[in-house]
Amino acid sequence: MRLRIRLTRDGEEFIARLRPYHADVLHRALTCLRAGAHGETDLAVQVGAGPETVDALAARLAGDQPRSFDLRLSAAEVHLLHSALTAVPLMFLDGSDRLFSEERFHQETGSFREHFDSLARSLVEEVSKA
Repeated sequence: MRLRIRLTRDGEEFIARLRPYHADVLHRALTCLRAGAHGETDLAVQVGAGPETVDALAARLAGDQPRSFDLRLSAAEVHLLHSALTAVPLMFLDGSDRLFSEERFHQETGSFREHFDSLARSLVEEVSKA
């Protein structure tokens, strides 16, 4: 499975080439984050955006994608996606030691943390190349 999101620059925006699995992981990251957010302020601190912006981007990623597709994103939306991918794992820290629970993470997201990490890393690398 390829866990790299390709980005190309188009003026001030980016075109992300997303595979169906990418879209699903990104959608799950956004919806999981929204479900766990306790208010607008903590969401804004985590991803730099409010609930309406997060929900709008999640809606653009929703649904079963039968094949790869292109999605136009602003730099702020790329940041939002990167932030969501890196913030969601922190929602799965258990016990007094606050250790990461891979099992709970996988149950809730349908993915593995390393997939989230790999996609987040690819966003940063692709922006720097674009």
